[in-house]
Amino acid sequence: MSKAWFETWFDTHYYHLLYRHRNEVEARQFIDALLRFLDPEPNATFIDIACGKGRHARYLRSQGFDVTGIDLSTNSIEEARAASSGDPGIHFLVHDIREPFPVEHLDYAVNLFTSFGYFDDHAQHQEALNHIHTCLQPGGRFVLDFLNTSEVLQSLKREDHQTIDGVDFKITRRVDQANIIKEIEVHDGSEVHHFEERVRAFTKDQLVELLEGSGFEVKEVFGNYQLASYAENSPRVVIIAQKKA
Repeated sequence: MSKAWFETWFDTHYYHLLYRHRNEVEARQFIDALLRFLDPEPNATFIDIACGKGRHARYLRSQGFDVTGIDLSTNSIEEARAASSGDPGIHFLVHDIREPFPVEHLDYAVNLFTSFGYFDDHAQHQEALNHIHTCLQPGGRFVLDFLNTSEVLQSLKREDHQTIDGVDFKITRRVDQANIIKEIEVHDGSEVHHFEERVRAFTKDQLVELLEGSGFEVKEVFGNYQLASYAENSPRVVIIAQKKA
């Protein structure tokens, strides 16, 4: 059986090359805004779900919290561990969110920058949210940050090209009934590679329905990284949900 796109693309050098210029300042400002809103206790425990190389998990740790990061990418987890070696307050694990989590009774869970919606089987998204719900203690809160499908459909850039360190990326975007799809053609010298990103086109209401289906109570919905109120043309859907006490 062939691997799903997310089981291969995230482990490649090209993925990290294409996205290496992600805005670190904006990411930290977003987390700072979340922390101001959530107001966690100094000894609170966090899990960063689909943590990648751990940049956000490490920033949370720098604020004094105990943090676990999980990701399906072995290469990313190895780099995350190397970057935080020796710190007993941060832990990185290779884990598939469709399986029960290896930690429990946590105070907060975060899933940031559209690291959800990757599965073809809709039931697997519900299953993943069930596992997130289970890993939290009663009253624990979950932050889900997702693209705003309604805004994406209005502003979709169909094609662009980038050259990074001599590697050419041709990116084509399209939408089918259920997914927002990005096709990535990589030209690296004489080599040509083809990758794909495929994200379910969940609306805000569908995300809320999924969360409620796993037992969460949705507390707030924001529309950007400054935590402004959500609107139809907002760039993001940032949902704060709580496990019922």
